Amino acid sequence: MMGNIHIHSTYSDGAGTIDHIAQAAAKCGLDFIMITDHHTLAHLEEEGYRHGVLVLCGTEINDKKHHYLAFGITKEVAANDENPQAVIDAVNAQGGFGFIAHPFEKGSPLVLNGTTYPWVDWQVQGFTGIEVWNWCSQFRDGVQNVGQALYFAYLKPDVPITGPCEKAFARFDAITQTRKITAIAGSDAHDWHIRRGPLFRRIFPYEYLFGAANNCLLLPEPLAEDAATAKAQIYAALKRGRVYFVNRLAAEPEGFTFTVTDGQKTAFIGDTFPLKGGTKLQLFCPGKKGRHLQIKIKRNGQTWYETAASEVERKLTQAGTYRVEIRLKNKPWLYTNPIYVVDSI
Repeated sequence: MMGNIHIHSTYSDGAGTIDHIAQAAAKCGLDFIMITDHHTLAHLEEEGYRHGVLVLCGTEINDKKHHYLAFGITKEVAANDENPQAVIDAVNAQGGFGFIAHPFEKGSPLVLNGTTYPWVDWQVQGFTGIEVWNWCSQFRDGVQNVGQALYFAYLKPDVPITGPCEKAFARFDAITQTRKITAIAGSDAHDWHIRRGPLFRRIFPYEYLFGAANNCLLLPEPLAEDAATAKAQIYAALKRGRVYFVNRLAAEPEGFTFTVTDGQKTAFIGDTFPLKGGTKLQLFCPGKKGRHLQIKIKRNGQTWYETAASEVERKLTQAGTYRVEIRLKNKPWLYTNPIYVVDSI
């Protein structure tokens, strides 16, 4: 199931209503969207299927730093910039879960005088994962002068987009050495309407971002027609790390698979698998020409194997957290969460 995470509506600082956003998602072929308006859960009453798209509503908590995307809660959680652990604990106390958002922003002098909203307290515990790729933050970070702003906004909006934040992924990899967490991509969609005198420009309309970086969730069965059941399916997949994310501007991910198998049992993204003598890692990118692919298989955050091929099969002789990074025609394309290979007990 493909969906977009980290979206703002008219309930906070976005330009579109929930229904408008769902309609845009339907046009882009998404299965679900996850709204994260700032400091409100008023939009919870609009959850459910709209235009064939499952609309799920969470919230983005905190102001100047430590932004946290929280889901699965029904009562608003007070902001606490100085104690993000209190925010995480309050979300968890409601049975919710959440993701650290855009932790390493650089900022731009053209936007809010370079203001950023970083995550600085890495002693926190209990969060579900990290937003390792925030599309709008990365675009803003790449726009450092007026010339760049005009060129990127009107002609080449994807040029500043280089892929997931290296620092965020490095932090993710370090944490996965001690426990499972989930990496996600966020659009941070607002559909900004910018006016400067006679000039008007919509910066990243919802439709554009819904055709860019999205999250693909692996479910054991089709998404339920009942909205409450479907919500539980989506949340369970996110918590288990059954997620890879894809830049649809580069290509769609049809048929992509990444597994570990011993010939009898198979592990998928987010799973744990015992290392045996015949354990193999397998990767398939059907329909893609090998010479166009730049594949890196990461083990414990370090490049373990690198190739240009549409199919990969490698014997595993070491335990570790294995994940995949792929560029297509030198554009950032597809990134997976790990499969956790452990020594047999």
